[in-house]
Amino acid sequence: MDLLSNLEGGHVCWDDNDIIQGKPTGAVRVSFGYMSTYEDAKKFIDFITSSFVSMPNKSENRNTLRTKSMLLSNEGHERNAGYYLKSITVYPIKSCTGFSVESWPLSSTGLQHDREWLLKSVTGEILTQKKVPDMCSISTYIDLNKGIMFVESPRCTAKLEINLKTDSYPGGMEEIELRAQRYEVQYYENDVDLWFSHAVGLPCSLLRCSSSQNYSSLNKDRSRNLCRDVECTLNFANEAQFLLISEESVSDLNNRLSLIDAQKGTHGTSVQINPMRFRPNLVVYGGEPYAEDGWLNIKIGNTNFMVSAVHLDGIVISLILEFKKT
Repeated sequence: MDLLSNLEGGHVCWDDNDIIQGKPTGAVRVSFGYMSTYEDAKKFIDFITSSFVSMPNKSENRNTLRTKSMLLSNEGHERNAGYYLKSITVYPIKSCTGFSVESWPLSSTGLQHDREWLLKSVTGEILTQKKVPDMCSISTYIDLNKGIMFVESPRCTAKLEINLKTDSYPGGMEEIELRAQRYEVQYYENDVDLWFSHAVGLPCSLLRCSSSQNYSSLNKDRSRNLCRDVECTLNFANEAQFLLISEESVSDLNNRLSLIDAQKGTHGTSVQINPMRFRPNLVVYGGEPYAEDGWLNIKIGNTNFMVSAVHLDGIVISLILEFKKT
């Protein structure tokens, strides 16, 4: 059913639709040959069961995260009070490098200016690191006091400065569609586009989100088959306003990778995955691995967050949250 629904929605291999109706669209093929045995198949099934199948959770307290000292700041935390927010990362331009802050204002779209810009090719394709790996070398930083976004690239000698004021670029406006969202975007003059074209090695344009509107179609039963709140406001984030991950979950993943290397007799240091590999907005610590699987909502300071969905991001389970004004 999901396969047919995705095909009817226009999803094809290698497009930008990573998540449709709250579910990842990727697939894994397992091939068996003449020499494969029953034990081979059982090992694979056991691996899937132990790593990716969530069993029913009978604990009611696990669904809600409540720690009095959980703040949108990484200062003054003590480990003995529960979960803590360790880091905040803002990614102004989709698929480009973000920057870490100790505190950051919230808006109706999540962290202010997070994924508010993207790059589009001359053919209309939205550029991401999957297709343009050089985007990971473009660094960004926003100075809220000056109202300027600074952008740097090893391919460009000059640092680019972009004024955050909405009336500072006379490029024009247009509409684009991306992942069941219709966006009204503003674009810049040629000098900005030329800078980014040189940075990524192909002609492209910088677009800034002005407004967005969800237009997901209804199912036959007239209900929306989506995990997230369709009325929330999004910039160019894939599904919801925040992506959260816990240090303990990543640490458990690294321990499993080390164990696998030891069992295989691999010599040398095992590859250790950094939580930032998954491009999270929020990194928390202080609990058990994968405890976030059971969360329904959390509270950071005086702000409530609703858990929209839990997905497999690579192997690590990530948590997607939606900001709700209180």
